[in-house]
Amino acid sequence: MNNDAQQHLNQITRKGRIYYLDISNRDLAGNADLSEFTTLQSFNVANNHFENLDFLNSLPNKDKLQSLNLFGNQIQEIDFAKLFTDFPNLKRINISKNPASAKNLNNLTSEQFSKIIEGIKTKQIQLNCWKGTVLMDLLVHAKELVGRGNTNQQTQAHMSYLQEIVSQPQKTEVKEKTTDNNQISPKNSHVNTYLLVGGLILFGLAVLGIGYWLGKRKNATKNFLAK
Repeated sequence: MNNDAQQHLNQITRKGRIYYLDISNRDLAGNADLSEFTTLQSFNVANNHFENLDFLNSLPNKDKLQSLNLFGNQIQEIDFAKLFTDFPNLKRINISKNPASAKNLNNLTSEQFSKIIEGIKTKQIQLNCWKGTVLMDLLVHAKELVGRGNTNQQTQAHMSYLQEIVSQPQKTEVKEKTTDNNQISPKNSHVNTYLLVGGLILFGLAVLGIGYWLGKRKNATKNFLAK
Protein backbone atom coordinates (compact mmCIF):
# COMPACT_ATOMS: atom_id res chain seq x y z
CA MET A 1 0.00 0.00 0.00
CA ASN A 2 1.37 3.41 -0.99
CA ASN A 3 1.81 6.23 1.50
CA ASP A 4 0.79 9.80 0.76
CA ALA A 5 3.85 11.91 -0.02
CA GLN A 6 2.29 15.16 1.17
CA GLN A 7 1.42 13.73 4.57
CA HIS A 8 5.02 12.71 5.04
CA LEU A 9 6.31 16.15 4.02
CA ASN A 10 3.89 17.83 6.42
CA GLN A 11 5.70 16.15 9.31
CA ILE A 12 9.03 17.74 8.40
CA THR A 13 9.93 20.88 10.34
CA ARG A 14 12.23 23.78 9.42
CA LYS A 15 11.82 23.10 5.73
CA GLY A 16 13.52 26.34 4.77
CA ARG A 17 16.80 25.20 6.35
CA ILE A 18 17.04 21.86 4.58
CA TYR A 19 19.72 21.53 1.92
CA TYR A 20 19.47 17.75 1.51
CA LEU A 21 16.07 16.08 1.61
CA ASP A 22 15.90 12.28 1.79
CA ILE A 23 12.45 10.69 1.52
CA SER A 24 13.67 7.44 -0.03
CA ASN A 25 12.35 3.92 0.70
CA ARG A 26 8.99 5.04 2.11
CA ASP A 27 6.51 3.74 -0.50
CA LEU A 28 5.43 7.31 -1.22
CA ALA A 29 3.17 8.31 -4.09
CA GLY A 30 1.04 11.23 -5.21
CA ASN A 31 1.84 14.89 -5.58
CA ALA A 32 3.93 16.89 -3.14
CA ASP A 33 4.20 20.57 -2.28
CA LEU A 34 7.85 21.62 -2.05
CA SER A 35 7.20 25.37 -1.88
CA GLU A 36 8.65 25.69 1.63
CA PHE A 37 11.98 24.04 0.75
CA THR A 38 13.66 27.27 -0.27
CA THR A 39 17.29 26.10 0.10
CA LEU A 40 17.04 22.58 -1.31
CA GLN A 41 20.14 21.47 -3.24
CA SER A 42 19.86 17.68 -3.22
CA PHE A 43 16.68 15.59 -3.33
CA ASN A 44 16.59 11.82 -2.83
CA VAL A 45 13.25 10.19 -3.66
CA ALA A 46 14.63 6.75 -4.53
CA ASN A 47 12.56 3.57 -4.18
CA ASN A 48 9.11 5.11 -3.98
CA HIS A 49 6.15 5.04 -6.37
CA PHE A 50 6.18 8.44 -8.07
CA GLU A 51 4.93 8.28 -11.66
CA ASN A 52 5.92 11.75 -12.85
CA LEU A 53 8.04 14.77 -11.95
CA ASP A 54 5.18 17.19 -11.35
CA PHE A 55 6.16 17.54 -7.69
CA LEU A 56 9.31 19.38 -8.77
CA ASN A 57 7.26 22.24 -10.23
CA SER A 58 6.49 23.59 -6.75
CA LEU A 59 10.15 23.91 -5.77
CA PRO A 60 10.71 27.69 -5.40
CA ASN A 61 14.43 28.26 -6.02
CA LYS A 62 14.99 25.85 -8.87
CA ASP A 63 18.45 27.16 -9.62
CA LYS A 64 19.68 25.76 -6.29
CA LEU A 65 18.91 22.11 -7.05
CA GLN A 66 22.05 20.20 -8.06
CA SER A 67 21.26 16.53 -7.42
CA LEU A 68 18.12 14.46 -8.02
CA ASN A 69 17.85 10.74 -7.24
CA LEU A 70 14.78 9.12 -8.81
CA PHE A 71 16.05 5.54 -8.72
CA GLY A 72 13.45 2.79 -8.45
CA ASN A 73 10.23 4.74 -8.97
CA GLN A 74 7.54 4.46 -11.64
CA ILE A 75 8.44 7.56 -13.66
CA GLN A 76 6.77 7.25 -17.06
CA GLU A 77 8.28 10.16 -18.97
CA ILE A 78 11.17 12.55 -18.59
CA ASP A 79 11.54 15.83 -20.44
CA PHE A 80 15.25 16.65 -20.34
CA ALA A 81 14.78 19.98 -22.11
CA LYS A 82 12.31 21.18 -19.47
CA LEU A 83 14.37 19.67 -16.65
CA PHE A 84 17.58 21.44 -17.65
CA THR A 85 15.75 24.69 -18.40
CA ASP A 86 13.91 24.75 -15.08
CA PHE A 87 16.92 23.50 -13.11
CA PRO A 88 19.95 25.04 -14.84
CA ASN A 89 22.44 23.90 -12.18
CA LEU A 90 21.28 20.30 -12.02
CA LYS A 91 24.43 18.14 -12.26
CA ARG A 92 23.48 14.68 -11.04
CA ILE A 93 20.39 12.69 -12.02
CA ASN A 94 19.64 9.04 -11.34
CA ILE A 95 16.63 7.70 -13.23
CA SER A 96 17.69 4.05 -13.27
CA LYS A 97 15.06 1.37 -12.70
CA ASN A 98 12.20 3.50 -14.00
CA PRO A 99 9.94 2.50 -16.92
CA ALA A 100 10.59 5.94 -18.40
CA SER A 101 10.76 7.22 -21.93
CA ALA A 102 12.32 10.50 -23.03
CA LYS A 103 9.93 13.02 -24.56
CA ASN A 104 10.28 16.32 -26.41
CA LEU A 105 13.88 15.59 -27.33
CA ASN A 106 13.54 17.95 -30.29
CA ASN A 107 13.33 20.78 -27.75
CA LEU A 108 16.86 20.06 -26.55
CA THR A 109 19.54 22.55 -27.43
CA SER A 110 22.82 21.14 -28.71
CA GLU A 111 24.39 22.11 -25.39
CA GLN A 112 21.73 20.25 -23.42
CA PHE A 113 22.08 17.15 -25.59
CA SER A 114 25.84 17.21 -25.10
CA LYS A 115 25.30 17.65 -21.37
CA ILE A 116 23.24 14.46 -21.29
CA ILE A 117 25.82 12.43 -23.21
CA GLU A 118 28.69 13.75 -21.11
CA GLY A 119 26.69 13.07 -17.95
CA ILE A 120 26.12 9.46 -19.01
CA LYS A 121 29.83 9.03 -19.71
CA THR A 122 30.86 10.40 -16.32
CA LYS A 123 27.96 8.65 -14.53
CA GLN A 124 26.58 11.98 -13.36
CA ILE A 125 23.44 10.94 -15.24
CA GLN A 126 22.54 7.34 -14.45
CA LEU A 127 20.02 5.36 -16.45
CA ASN A 128 19.70 1.89 -17.94
CA CYS A 129 18.35 0.30 -21.08
CA TRP A 130 16.85 -2.84 -19.52
CA LYS A 131 13.96 -0.89 -18.00
CA GLY A 132 12.54 2.06 -19.86
CA THR A 133 13.53 3.39 -23.27
CA VAL A 134 15.46 6.57 -22.47
CA LEU A 135 18.76 5.40 -23.96
CA MET A 136 17.05 4.14 -27.10
CA ASP A 137 15.09 7.38 -27.39
CA LEU A 138 18.31 9.37 -27.19
CA LEU A 139 19.86 7.18 -29.88
CA VAL A 140 16.87 7.67 -32.17
CA HIS A 141 17.11 11.41 -31.60
CA ALA A 142 20.81 11.40 -32.52
CA LYS A 143 20.05 9.47 -35.71
CA GLU A 144 17.30 11.92 -36.59
CA LEU A 145 19.71 14.82 -36.15
CA VAL A 146 22.14 13.16 -38.55
CA GLY A 147 19.29 12.39 -40.95
CA ARG A 148 18.32 16.06 -40.98
CA GLY A 149 21.82 17.01 -42.06
CA ASN A 150 23.39 17.68 -38.68
CA THR A 151 26.53 15.73 -39.45
CA ASN A 152 29.04 17.61 -37.34
CA GLN A 153 31.67 15.57 -35.55
CA GLN A 154 30.10 15.99 -32.12
CA THR A 155 26.70 14.67 -33.18
CA GLN A 156 28.32 11.71 -34.93
CA ALA A 157 30.30 10.96 -31.77
CA HIS A 158 27.15 11.13 -29.64
CA MET A 159 25.35 8.73 -31.96
CA SER A 160 28.25 6.26 -31.97
CA TYR A 161 28.53 6.33 -28.19
CA LEU A 162 24.80 5.78 -27.66
CA GLN A 163 24.75 2.98 -30.21
CA GLU A 164 27.59 1.26 -28.38
CA ILE A 165 26.03 1.33 -24.92
CA VAL A 166 22.56 0.40 -26.21
CA SER A 167 23.75 -2.60 -28.22
CA GLN A 168 26.35 -3.98 -25.82
CA PRO A 169 25.30 -3.29 -22.21
CA GLN A 170 26.30 -6.73 -20.92
CA LYS A 171 29.72 -6.62 -22.53
CA THR A 172 30.59 -3.46 -20.63
CA GLU A 173 29.68 -5.05 -17.30
CA VAL A 174 31.78 -8.16 -18.01
CA LYS A 175 34.73 -6.00 -19.00
CA GLU A 176 34.53 -4.06 -15.74
CA LYS A 177 34.47 -7.26 -13.70
CA THR A 178 37.43 -8.64 -15.62
CA THR A 179 39.39 -5.48 -14.95
CA ASP A 180 38.70 -5.75 -11.24
CA ASN A 181 39.85 -9.36 -11.18
CA ASN A 182 43.06 -8.49 -12.99
CA GLN A 183 43.76 -5.80 -10.45
CA ILE A 184 43.18 -8.11 -7.50
CA SER A 185 44.90 -11.32 -8.66
CA PRO A 186 48.52 -10.08 -8.89
CA LYS A 187 48.21 -8.49 -5.49
CA ASN A 188 47.03 -11.73 -3.94
CA SER A 189 49.81 -13.61 -5.73
CA HIS A 190 52.47 -11.32 -4.24
CA VAL A 191 50.97 -11.65 -0.79
CA ASN A 192 51.00 -15.45 -1.02
CA THR A 193 54.65 -15.39 -2.14
CA TYR A 194 55.66 -13.18 0.76
CA LEU A 195 53.86 -15.45 3.22
CA LEU A 196 55.57 -18.54 1.78
CA VAL A 197 59.05 -17.00 1.94
CA GLY A 198 58.41 -15.68 5.43
CA GLY A 199 57.25 -19.11 6.57
CA LEU A 200 60.38 -20.78 5.18
CA ILE A 201 62.62 -18.26 6.92
CA LEU A 202 60.90 -18.80 10.25
CA PHE A 203 61.15 -22.57 9.80
CA GLY A 204 64.88 -22.30 9.06
CA LEU A 205 65.47 -20.16 12.12
CA ALA A 206 63.56 -22.64 14.25
CA VAL A 207 65.70 -25.54 12.97
CA LEU A 208 68.91 -23.62 13.68
CA GLY A 209 67.70 -22.75 17.15
CA ILE A 210 66.84 -26.35 17.96
CA GLY A 211 70.20 -27.54 16.60
CA TYR A 212 72.05 -24.99 18.68
CA TRP A 213 70.14 -25.98 21.80
CA LEU A 214 70.77 -29.71 21.24
CA GLY A 215 74.47 -29.10 20.62
CA LYS A 216 74.80 -27.07 23.77
CA ARG A 217 73.00 -29.72 25.78
CA LYS A 218 75.28 -32.46 24.36
CA ASN A 219 78.41 -30.53 25.35
CA ALA A 220 77.05 -30.00 28.83
CA THR A 221 76.44 -33.74 29.20
CA LYS A 222 80.01 -34.57 28.09
CA ASN A 223 81.48 -32.11 30.58
CA PHE A 224 79.39 -33.59 33.37
CA LEU A 225 80.51 -37.17 32.58
CA ALA A 226 84.14 -36.06 32.34
CA LYS A 227 83.99 -34.81 35.90
